[in-house]
Amino acid sequence: MIVRYDGRTWCGAVADLREHAPTSRAVAAAIRGDDAPCRVHCPVPGPLFDHVGHVHPEMGLRLRTALAVAARSRGLTAPQASEIERLRAERDRITLDDGHQHRSDAPDTDPTELRERVATLRGRVQALEANGEDASDARAELRAAAATLSEGQTARIAAEEYRTQTRTDRDRRERRMRLDDRIANLERDARSALVEQIREPYERAVFALDSTVEPFDAPPLVAALAIGRIGRPRGPVVLATDRFPSPAAAADWIGGPVICCDE
Repeated sequence: MIVRYDGRTWCGAVADLREHAPTSRAVAAAIRGDDAPCRVHCPVPGPLFDHVGHVHPEMGLRLRTALAVAARSRGLTAPQASEIERLRAERDRITLDDGHQHRSDAPDTDPTELRERVATLRGRVQALEANGEDASDARAELRAAAATLSEGQTARIAAEEYRTQTRTDRDRRERRMRLDDRIANLERDARSALVEQIREPYERAVFALDSTVEPFDAPPLVAALAIGRIGRPRGPVVLATDRFPSPAAAADWIGGPVICCDE
């Protein structure tokens, strides 16, 4: 780890910035790759960093979610993992209409009556032409009636296609919703399974920090430090706490690089 700020450089597993200006929030932002007044060169932080990579007195923590992420950072898996992956793949294969299809209502006119009118007009045209009479008006009526019949047939086909697509999309949405519900239930079960796999080391870590608290009711700062010890945040942990006697002791507790800052 290399930390640079205001012309100073810190190298190694410990960087003590408590006597300097950058806040712990700014340092955590630098580790994530965001714009910040300091620069931190370190491995790209893993998912656990988002939960326990910045430890400070005002922090919040979704304890069981963080424990599940810590378990995964140690290479642990839940028995539901393969089923969750399969269901996600099935859900992602379900495509929905992109919304460009417009509703088309079937015409009110009776197609049978229109066909009969076209047949009648065609017969009239033929009769007029056979008798050598002027059939231009009848032909115009025939063209208009034939066009109306054709437009009606097209509109009815489009309306049926729209109804079919609507039913298909409804069925697909319902299928996706059912899959989402199953996935959510399995994810809850997976989270519980991962928490159970890591419960004992977490409880030991909490008791080592404070033997008076119940591990699953521990203050967020204490719980985060315990999870940081048993998990693998990858990136350096930013600490704004006087829980440890020295930055070196903090690094020894975490088992990895730390950056100590004022809050």
